[in-house]
Amino acid sequence: MGEPKLETPFLFVGNQRCLDFINTNFVVNGQPVDVLATFSDLVTWLVQVKLLSGEEGKKIEHQWGKQVEGSETLEQARAFRVTLREMVERIAAGRPVPEAAMEAINGTLRYRIGYPQVIRRAGKFERGYLAESQEVNQVLGLLAEAAANLLCTCDLSQIKKCQNPLCVLFFYDTTK
Repeated sequence: MGEPKLETPFLFVGNQRCLDFINTNFVVNGQPVDVLATFSDLVTWLVQVKLLSGEEGKKIEHQWGKQVEGSETLEQARAFRVTLREMVERIAAGRPVPEAAMEAINGTLRYRIGYPQVIRRAGKFERGYLAESQEVNQVLGLLAEAAANLLCTCDLSQIKKCQNPLCVLFFYDTTK
């Protein structure tokens, strides 16, 4: 697993992993840019947002990076991102979360097979997750969990879209 082979780096401006995932597809000079061009890019992004450890990312990349399942998972992640973008556009406009988005999130959460655990790291405690599934689609479950966390732990009225009409980025407004 290496760094993304793109000239455009990942943007981390959303203040929530779900929003940062949505923001992996944006516009530069009027042209759409998808920084999740490969399965490796998806895994790298998951490591950078700490949804996977570096070790887990390397293992997943080695096992699935050159397999058809890796490409299929990337396409599923992109489709899920479209659903999440539509959901967040509605939230930012003050409209309710569509039932289709809830179904997509809940359906994708089924890939999270494992259990939470407490991990001691550098004298501090962190909540971790031990995945019991070795299937590649476990990465989709990580994305769904980020979406569930957004809906369940955030004040949805603070989800905003960039005010520039040409901008397609979303963020969680922590200034309020």
